[in-house]
Amino acid sequence: MKTIAPERTLSLQDAESAIDQHFLSEGIHLTLCRYGSPLSSTVATLDIPYDSSGKECVGCGKGYEAEARVGAKYEAYEHYMGPLRLRTFSALQSFASVITQPALQSTLPMQLLRHSSASQIAVLNFEADEASGGVELLYPSFLINHQYANEPIPGDDTDYGAARRYSCGTGVAAGFGFTEAAIHAASEVIERHSIGRFIAQHFFYDSKEPIRKIILESMPDHLLQTLRDAEVTIGASIEVFNATSQIPYPVFIAYCPDKAIADVHVIGGGCSLYPSHAAARAIKELVQQYKVAEGIEHVTQEWTKSTDNLAQQPRLLRCLRMVFDTHQRAKMTLCSLPQDPERMPLHQHLFHLKTACFKAGHPLWTKELHTSANQVSLACAVMPKMERFSIVSLGGKVVPCYTYE
Repeated sequence: MKTIAPERTLSLQDAESAIDQHFLSEGIHLTLCRYGSPLSSTVATLDIPYDSSGKECVGCGKGYEAEARVGAKYEAYEHYMGPLRLRTFSALQSFASVITQPALQSTLPMQLLRHSSASQIAVLNFEADEASGGVELLYPSFLINHQYANEPIPGDDTDYGAARRYSCGTGVAAGFGFTEAAIHAASEVIERHSIGRFIAQHFFYDSKEPIRKIILESMPDHLLQTLRDAEVTIGASIEVFNATSQIPYPVFIAYCPDKAIADVHVIGGGCSLYPSHAAARAIKELVQQYKVAEGIEHVTQEWTKSTDNLAQQPRLLRCLRMVFDTHQRAKMTLCSLPQDPERMPLHQHLFHLKTACFKAGHPLWTKELHTSANQVSLACAVMPKMERFSIVSLGGKVVPCYTYE
């Protein structure tokens, strides 16, 4: 009997067959490189015959061998199609009508643009639905397409200036069918929001909010085995923290206190309706960070560039390095991993996720960007009130979007 993982429509075998068929129909070839065992980071590099840009398109998968391989293939598809489809769906709108939308009123990047003399700005149109309060959204393209400000569409006369620092690719995800892809896109947004908030609280503002460390013995056996396999793979102990924000949707951070890359304590993040799945994703992503850095030389060089970029901003450098130490005001508290709820059908799951965001005052919109003939799909999700401070973990010169006590 084929096993179907949480938040997935198909078994791993059938999901791989779907993405392989898509690549075959498009004449796309790929190469795979695996780093680490038993957990690993697998890198898929696409060879796209009709692409003359010369840009290398890669995806990185995490987990055990098969799931890392399949994940790498879907992410490579996402990284290739994402910028293309985001640009295709971008259209010009009146700058004044976009910036005055209630959903964008208090967002930091848009406040940085409020004195612009622009007449038009490129946006993506998100339709209204029940979980967004019946409100449609015109969302600036530059915020979700990190390549956009370098090459705006004709007629966009907005000077993005400092606001472009807050651009990131968070919220674009691939899957089998739109609903699966949308769940993963939305979960990524919640994850980055929660992690950005966590970093801002404990490393930028030095908040007294307790740091919640998970008691390893509270983990179910299968998750504890994943953690032990991860520790074997990277050769060091791993700690897991609950980073769930005001949105009641579980987010966890995996962290290695005794190992760094270029003096940075990289983290793994995971978000899911199911806490054990969210924690597993965080652990697997942490392994991915370490093993890909060991296997590909320029990755460590990029981390070095990030630290160099923030060398003159000690407060931001502290946020990048993420060292838990005695200088923090927050107390470390031990807590158990919450139990998983019963599995939800995917359509119900997506509605539940969006409703949780809306009730928390952080409404979220989703959009289908592409679906192939065999149902390989690309979706994007946006949350205007998202905390974007996790950009600092890539060396970005940004400040938190909100103040935390």
